Amino acid sequence: MKTIVIISDLHCGSVFGLTPPEHFSKHYTSFQKEGWDMYKKMTTKWSRPDILVANGDLIEGTQSKQGGAELITPDRNIQSEMAETSLLQWNAKKIFLTYGTRYHVGEQAEDFEYRIAKTLKAKIEGRLFLDVEGLTFDIRHKVGISIVPYGRATILLRDLAWDLIREAAGTGPKVDVVIRSHVHYHIWVEQPGKAVFTTPCLQFSRGRYGSRECIGETHWGAIRLTVNKGQIVGKDINICSLRANRQPIIRVK
Repeated sequence: MKTIVIISDLHCGSVFGLTPPEHFSKHYTSFQKEGWDMYKKMTTKWSRPDILVANGDLIEGTQSKQGGAELITPDRNIQSEMAETSLLQWNAKKIFLTYGTRYHVGEQAEDFEYRIAKTLKAKIEGRLFLDVEGLTFDIRHKVGISIVPYGRATILLRDLAWDLIREAAGTGPKVDVVIRSHVHYHIWVEQPGKAVFTTPCLQFSRGRYGSRECIGETHWGAIRLTVNKGQIVGKDINICSLRANRQPIIRVK
């Protein structure tokens, strides 16, 4: 029996990303403290998992499209150190990473998540296939996003269908569980013998993107699975309601 914790989209370096206390910003301290305290509660409750999967976008990057307006620091080395500090809180026995989107983790030739993996002695892949207790996971950061609620499951089932096609053609392994991130919302779709889901994020739904462009509900939190003899025997989904994510209401008298 093994426990797997899955997190994603930390966006360390953004004022709205997951931020260790030594990097709190003057004007965002209350939000950042709330997020870090909630994160620490999860790392304590689910401490020392057998496997920690960090599924991409661990740092924010330079925010080249918005001139770095919402950065704690533009230095991606420091952002990487923030991500490393965050991942070490779990005290996981093994750590696996996937590469996030180019805009956040390496706009040029570099991949800063590669440096994080090297520091933590973690395995990193663009697309990660893990066999855990006889259950095969297909894990990748990016997936298509739907702006309509009923389309969110369709996109996930499309990825599952491609896995089934590759399995039938002999060009891919038999996949039992598909995990995707990137979209900052959680949805779980299951049928006998197969499960597909997206992970919640660890970035607040605020700022220039979160408030001005993001459509639909987002979720902040993490997931823990317990796997035994080819089956998921435990599923813990921690979606947190944070003050930082609440929409302010301006009351006009």
